[in-house]
Amino acid sequence: MDLNNLNENEVRVLINAEKNPTNIMEYQDIINQIHQTLILTSHTYRCSVKDNKRGIVYRFQIHSTPITTRFSVGLIFIENRIHLIRLDFGDDLRHVNNYGTKSELVILGSHAHLNSPAGKYVSKNVIPIGSIDEFKNVKKGTVPCQVYTLNNKN
Repeated sequence: MDLNNLNENEVRVLINAEKNPTNIMEYQDIINQIHQTLILTSHTYRCSVKDNKRGIVYRFQIHSTPITTRFSVGLIFIENRIHLIRLDFGDDLRHVNNYGTKSELVILGSHAHLNSPAGKYVSKNVIPIGSIDEFKNVKKGTVPCQVYTLNNKN
């Protein structure tokens, strides 16, 4: 499988494999890595756990201020730094799909990045978390994800 050119089916297969891994990491190793990588900078807690056997990093980040709280959980390939999946939770999140095109679409609220590059300023598309079957009941607060086009902001 070419990790640089995954199709939608291959992404789903890999995500399902992460749900039921054949190589179970040792609990104490996971705890040690969390302790060693946990940092707080600019109101953001971050930590990660590397599974070197499978070449993937589990990342957790929570942004916390008195005004809002946001967090994300992701799986990223070590080799090419592409997120297999990253779930971003927060009612005040705003993401633009198809940026710079006539079909720009604004996604508000919690969303998922599937098979996307890690760079913050790299254009990428997301899907609302509420549209993923496994996460129908997952939302922060009481406001569900909203989708609207830039020309119709209703």
